[in-house]
Amino acid sequence: MHILIVASWYPTPENPLNGIFFQQKARAMVRCGHTVSVIAPEVCLRLGGRKSGISVSRVDGVAEYRYLQRNLTPFWAEGVAKQQIPMVRKLYKQVCKDNGKPDVIHLESARCAYAAVALAKKESIPLTYTEHYTGIYNSKPGTFLDRTMKLAVENADHTFLLCSAMRHRLNPAEDRSSFLPNAIDFSEFFVKESPQPFTFCALAGLRKIKGFDILLNAFAKVHGVFPDCRLVIGGDGPEKEALVALRHELGLDDVVAFPGSISAQKRGAFFAGNSAFVCSSLTETFCVVVIEAFAAGLPVVATKCGGPEDLVNDTNGYLVEKGDAAALAEGMIKMVETRSRFDSEQIRKDAFLLYDESSVVRRQLEISERLTRK
Repeated sequence: MHILIVASWYPTPENPLNGIFFQQKARAMVRCGHTVSVIAPEVCLRLGGRKSGISVSRVDGVAEYRYLQRNLTPFWAEGVAKQQIPMVRKLYKQVCKDNGKPDVIHLESARCAYAAVALAKKESIPLTYTEHYTGIYNSKPGTFLDRTMKLAVENADHTFLLCSAMRHRLNPAEDRSSFLPNAIDFSEFFVKESPQPFTFCALAGLRKIKGFDILLNAFAKVHGVFPDCRLVIGGDGPEKEALVALRHELGLDDVVAFPGSISAQKRGAFFAGNSAFVCSSLTETFCVVVIEAFAAGLPVVATKCGGPEDLVNDTNGYLVEKGDAAALAEGMIKMVETRSRFDSEQIRKDAFLLYDESSVVRRQLEISERLTRK
């Protein structure tokens, strides 16, 4: 089967972690014996020295087709979506020339719904859809984002749902939807004995929505109870300077580290070197890093921000209210006090059964194959 993935965002040399789970899923499909093409139209205000136009690469068996174009309608979301339609069409023609006509189109996020739906209709190809964009949760009725989401749901032959909160938001037909989590390659992660002193870790882009300011304020309370405790926050982003300043203001310079961006190849080692993971986000559609923590045998303290509510339970961690430093601190303190009750090997085994990429991808492909036979 030939799967065409329409990616609303995708890794670039400048930002290799942007949409990396799209890329990892595509490679997993190839390992299952299928042909996979990815098209990624990028409309941006500034090219930043990059060359506009189409570029093609093949990495680990995945044919990747990118189209970079300057934004002709700045600050008008619908204009961007309309620009993507001919871009996707041109990329599709190149895909067909190189790899043949796809059997199914899979849309990763409704931000490319205009183009993907138009293509699927014109070519009479089944369309599947997964929403990953956290902004969907807060999009108001009638806004462009809300309309594109509805366009994707109404026209998709099957919608894959990352969590219960996403089902409630998208509200797809029961007979044309199913839960399908994000997945990871468990072979890249390993269990290691919890270090001393007790060390929490967090990992994400340093953005407001990740709640790292709340985490630092919470950790100040934890540090007051357990002075030897440590915190490592991996990642980079626009909030780094403010977070470093807050660390200093709270007197945490010696116990909180910001090691910067953690590459895909180093994530396993990052998690294995810590005692527990913390997700302080305000909104998450799924939260792949929680699964990565489980793969390394780490218990998790996570906010009730969407995705983690389906992932975290009594056997692998604690859930706390989002946006509340006191509640997060309470959960973290409880984790330090009760870490010994969590079985790292069992956490990994339980997570493997649900989130290993081979089994998750097979479930998606089974539905895709069923659609092609209709």
